[in-house]
Amino acid sequence: MTLLTLLHAELRKLLTLPSLRLTVLLTVAVALLLASLDAAQPVRYVQAGFLVLGVLATASEHQGGDQIRATLLAMPRRLPLYAAKVVALAVVALPVAALVALHSTVHLTLTTLLAAAAGTLVRRTEAAVVLLLVVYYVGPLLRTTYVPDTTAVAVSTLVAIAVAGYVFHRRDA
Repeated sequence: MTLLTLLHAELRKLLTLPSLRLTVLLTVAVALLLASLDAAQPVRYVQAGFLVLGVLATASEHQGGDQIRATLLAMPRRLPLYAAKVVALAVVALPVAALVALHSTVHLTLTTLLAAAAGTLVRRTEAAVVLLLVVYYVGPLLRTTYVPDTTAVAVSTLVAIAVAGYVFHRRDA
């Protein structure tokens, strides 16, 4: 299977998952509502949708019918498969992030990819979402001086994706 075919398959999978479509629609709706209310820091609230999007894109394959087994039968080379998953998710998240908050497109896309890495590592949608919501929303309340910038988020995301890719490569389905 070529990388382009693999990427196409992952994109099709993402675009046909009802839970992902619903998450995108709700995220956009919340963004529009916050914009109409002229809410302060709307990206802070909208990023929850991107966290859920990233986790659903990876963890949902491990639950229910264990779709990951069928995916691995079709493509047993795990590192190219995981790379295609990450690229496909970025392709889906980028335009949604641009639609929701043009000035925060990179941050929201990186947030989605970081959440995907967490979903890969945890493999349980609910647990990964709760973990990320605590990190993103409760964590900042506990510290008063450190606010991560885009560079820190980018580095964290790259490290998380590398670790998740390694674990995905080594762990049983």
